[in-house]
Amino acid sequence: MTFSASMFAKHRQGTAPALNTLALDSAQLVLDFSGFETTPFLNQVLGINLNKLLAPGLGVKGQLASGAAFTVYYFSETAYRFVIEQNHADELQNLVEAHHSDYDIELVARKDLSMSTLSGEQAFDTIIKQFGLTPGLRLSDEQVCYGRQSGEVFVTSLLAGDLQQYQLIAQTDTLNKWHQQLQEQGFSLN
Repeated sequence: MTFSASMFAKHRQGTAPALNTLALDSAQLVLDFSGFETTPFLNQVLGINLNKLLAPGLGVKGQLASGAAFTVYYFSETAYRFVIEQNHADELQNLVEAHHSDYDIELVARKDLSMSTLSGEQAFDTIIKQFGLTPGLRLSDEQVCYGRQSGEVFVTSLLAGDLQQYQLIAQTDTLNKWHQQLQEQGFSLN
């Protein structure tokens, strides 16, 4: 029998707030980006240094020309996932549309997905236990993030300022079930 661990990460720097909280994040939108020329587009048009994205799940924070922040996660040479504020998603979509004839790319807004942010002293241990993940990766670059699919939930580890946070991305019904379970475990809903 082969054992395949689902490794997960957290940052070396950053702190965990004492209070365990769960925050709904309706201001963010997930955009799945695919096509045979996604990597050249991200390098040449968005100027993203993809050298840090060597394994599926690794992500990096970036900015559009307007200064709008985003996070992009690497799945494969032809598939990435963006997380961006909804009010700036049109800027990214317009940029992709402007280069659609130059590159074999497609950007799909995942309005079917919802997002929540988990933080606190028990957040990492809860993520590991509840989502069947194995701790082991330590991120040392503040701009690098990590995401892992666990069942129906895409779980991410990132720094927001100097705070360690975890995002849960899933269908709304699935996420609502997780909210219930996490609240039962002592996470207060903000």
